[in-house]
Amino acid sequence: MKYNIRLACVKDLNKLCSIRNNRDLFSRYIQLQEKKEIYLVIAEDEYHLLGFGVLKIKGALAPKLSDLYVKEEFRGNGVGSALIKYREEIARDLYFLEIFVSVDPIENPKMIRLINKHGYNAISRPYLKTAIYYRTDGSTYDKTYTRIDLKKLLGSCSKDTKCNLNNEEATKC
Repeated sequence: MKYNIRLACVKDLNKLCSIRNNRDLFSRYIQLQEKKEIYLVIAEDEYHLLGFGVLKIKGALAPKLSDLYVKEEFRGNGVGSALIKYREEIARDLYFLEIFVSVDPIENPKMIRLINKHGYNAISRPYLKTAIYYRTDGSTYDKTYTRIDLKKLLGSCSKDTKCNLNNEEATKC
């Protein structure tokens, strides 16, 4: 399966909303990306948006992989792994030496396996957290769930794999 990974932009809002109907959330992500506080990354083929992921640059455990989602019909094709690797490269390009992720090990054991495959190791015991969740219709609800924090040490930047954050294509669509 052939697809492209790139930074999202305002023109991608409708496609993103086709995955998760929450224009406010994605508009906020785009605004935060313009401030260089997060990076919203998408995977797409010629016809479809396959998935997305967020890299948070600010916060207690930063940089942090967040909000990885791949449409069900495109899972198992390496899209999730590509979104993880791309965000790791952004973190390397920004000179971070480590990267974090928090995952619900009970409700998302597949993500635990995927993230472990990429070299992430637990740095916390499971703990409870309450957060806002989004329904497919865009409405929200509070949910308490289990979380575990994981960390990966990043190697140095590679000229061959740099995301080139100053690339004009990456900053405007």
